[in-house]
Amino acid sequence: MAYLPKELILKSYLALSSLTEDHKQGQTQIVSAVRHFFALDMFFKEKGKDCNLNSLEDKNIFIKNVKKLVNVKGDYYTTNFYTTIKPIEDCGVGSNFTSVGVVNNSKQNTSQIYDYPTRGQYPLFKVHNAVMTRETSYYKNIKHYLNTEMICAAFVIWILRNEYFTELNLSAIKMNLLSFVSQELIDSFMPKDENLASFIEHTSLSDTKYQTEPSDILSLFQIQRKNTKKNKKYRPYITAIKSKPFLLLAGISGTGKSRIVRELARAYWDEGSEEYEAQKPRNFEMVQVKPNWHDSSELIGYVSRIDGERYVVGPFLKFLVKAMKDPDVPYFLCLDEMNLAPVEQYFAEYLSVVESRKSDGEIVSTDPIIEYEATDAYKSLIDQLFFDDEETRLGMLKEKDGLRLTIPQNLIVVGTVNMDETTFSFSRKVLDRAMTIEMNEVDLNGGLTNRHEPIGKLGAEDLIGTAVEGVDIYDQYQNVCNMAINYLQGINDKLEGTPFKVAYRTRNEVLLYVVNNLPYNQNDDGEEIPQDYVIARALDEITNMKILARIEGDDTKVSMKFLESLESEIKVGLETVCSNLFTEEETKQAYKAVSLAKLDEMKKRLSSGYTSFWS
Repeated sequence: MAYLPKELILKSYLALSSLTEDHKQGQTQIVSAVRHFFALDMFFKEKGKDCNLNSLEDKNIFIKNVKKLVNVKGDYYTTNFYTTIKPIEDCGVGSNFTSVGVVNNSKQNTSQIYDYPTRGQYPLFKVHNAVMTRETSYYKNIKHYLNTEMICAAFVIWILRNEYFTELNLSAIKMNLLSFVSQELIDSFMPKDENLASFIEHTSLSDTKYQTEPSDILSLFQIQRKNTKKNKKYRPYITAIKSKPFLLLAGISGTGKSRIVRELARAYWDEGSEEYEAQKPRNFEMVQVKPNWHDSSELIGYVSRIDGERYVVGPFLKFLVKAMKDPDVPYFLCLDEMNLAPVEQYFAEYLSVVESRKSDGEIVSTDPIIEYEATDAYKSLIDQLFFDDEETRLGMLKEKDGLRLTIPQNLIVVGTVNMDETTFSFSRKVLDRAMTIEMNEVDLNGGLTNRHEPIGKLGAEDLIGTAVEGVDIYDQYQNVCNMAINYLQGINDKLEGTPFKVAYRTRNEVLLYVVNNLPYNQNDDGEEIPQDYVIARALDEITNMKILARIEGDDTKVSMKFLESLESEIKVGLETVCSNLFTEEETKQAYKAVSLAKLDEMKKRLSSGYTSFWS
């Protein structure tokens, strides 16, 4: 009697990584859907009934089953067979499903039965009032997720990685599987005998139980990590976009703000491909804001009543629909010199609707940016936007239960900002809804050796977030979120009594930014950075983006004492998260906090009687 060999388990893990290594939006959700499906079947195998997530006992068994599927070794787990192995104390896979997305929707709409996954044409089970119902007619759909014989064989081995065998043959494999899952599930995904035999060829049982180590798994992807290495300079841009797809790039004229937006769009494509080499990739659009824009007619469009009623479509809606039709690709709309006109006037519809974003765990949806109307103008709009898609066009024109023109989750809006006497300042309404990054540094040697910005390959999952609010991530990352909240509470105490105090929207975006930064935990040499350092670095950056950007006023509103007190609190808060953050060591320089550097600028400006974040 013996266990499966370590080499076979690692071979399976590497094969399963192909579910996510193409970096396409939705592929990490494939792994989520598969593990939830298998966990439900394991629950049914054990209890002989549907899984009621309102029952603490049922819920805990379901979570335990998910953890069985994702466990790597004792205290580590994998989320998707590709990204960094994580410590089990942060393990929320399973518990996150029970508290967000389709489960919450089913509790709120108890008369409705939901398919899961909600995205795509191949559901795996049903959810009704938080009860997960096994639907055997859906079992055949698993082959659309584990869609090759090799991946099915790999998943068989992965499930049995810790099981004891008397001999390694097809009969023993099926018998061991049957102790985990139902016969229906085995019949639905089991590879052909010859393909499974081929997968395990040249391996033999081991006398020792070989459990995979995180280091073994990480070593599988050294080459891939080197090939897909991203320039650390752009990490804040990437993380900010994933946390909130509305970004402001502020700085002096000529620093390449609009060029960066184009290059971020280009970075999605494989180097050397037609889109990569194009002057303007199809997922990029630039719109030059004009000083005379005081409503949304130039950007979104307007109704014309000349020769009948029709809608004159603006460039924003045209690009929005391009993104809708291509949901796996991040689409970048650059509003160049965004503050040449009052943003809250010409972009009011977007500013309002972007705050309605909700996630079901996979899809982020919004309220309509254009409401349905039984008018010729509305029909004219839909006819123009969907002239090549009859099914969607008819769906948009249905008065009840029809499709609506909403903001797709792959649409990223980036505004470039030059702050000088010719431009409008931003209201807090705008700043509260956007992430802000300054671009004032100039490298005069830049752009002389490379035609395109060396950002590195960006997958959709790097840029398109599936979490919108703190509740979407809190269960999975409670320890990390609590550290961020404690830090934020200290800052808020200093902001008490001022109009700059942080509320729920900013709290959510801080949590999302910190969590989205966690995968960026390696230095230039590929060595792992301590998590407390990664968290503190993210808190420093998001403080600059979301808190300091809102502070402005004369010395009666923003005093030197206030700025100094805030500066002290930020430093203490960051040191609490990472005790040696500002310690200078022989091997590294002390951390240079961008928020503290900005506060130093703001204190200097206050000597003139007025200060703000903006230079």
